[in-house]
Amino acid sequence: MSQMARYRSWQLMAIEKNMLNIEHIVSTIDDAAIFDKRDGGDGWTISEVLGHLGDTDSYFLARARALAAGEDPPGGSGRSVDERVKEAGYAEQDALDLLQRWLGVSADYHEFLASLPEDDEELWARPAGGGFTLNDQLVLSAYHDLDHLHQIVKIIRG
Repeated sequence: MSQMARYRSWQLMAIEKNMLNIEHIVSTIDDAAIFDKRDGGDGWTISEVLGHLGDTDSYFLARARALAAGEDPPGGSGRSVDERVKEAGYAEQDALDLLQRWLGVSADYHEFLASLPEDDEELWARPAGGGFTLNDQLVLSAYHDLDHLHQIVKIIRG
């Protein structure tokens, strides 16, 4: 296994661990009032975080599939992340339903990435969409989930 392939395997493990940690934390909240709390005065609720995670992994999965097929990846919507979260109305949706949605999408995304040839450096380093590679996306995915795990903990702690 090449050094880069080993790094990719660590990132895939991080994504899986983030999924398990977020699932455990959100599914064991016993105070329903926590779901009404926001990250700061006008920050997101846990439902909004989970909705955003599902949206992001859906986009990343579509992007990864396109890159693996040698196609141009889909472009962004042009709207800010906050606008998309508000328009979707995630704050009014059930956090546990959004958790299950995200876990399903994230599992599909993780499975797809894990199915790609680990030592195909050309595939993983192929630039697209402003030079952003699958390697870049994988690292961002693991960090993105961890960042929002931290956000969920901040919301719970108040």
